[in-house]
Amino acid sequence: MFDSSIVNIPERFDFSHHKKFTENTDTALKNSKVSLVSLDFSRVSYLDSAALGMIVYLHKKAVSAGKKVNIVNASGIASEILTVANINKLIEVK
Repeated sequence: MFDSSIVNIPERFDFSHHKKFTENTDTALKNSKVSLVSLDFSRVSYLDSAALGMIVYLHKKAVSAGKKVNIVNASGIASEILTVANINKLIEVK
């Protein structure tokens, strides 16, 4: 269990992406070879409270599955929002 799965996050990360986000992350969590789900924020320029909720819920599901979640390539406003929301206290933000 050393593999990571990268989930690309859209430029505007909000509730309209809930279904796709859940499908992608659930697939990664169900894969027995995956131990880390990385959320690639390289394109994200906007996220709202629904997106933050999805990240927190993903973290809870990952813990239950014995896996980890991190966020990579966050910058600008997206990075600031993650910091203000203290997401970095819950999961690693690189």
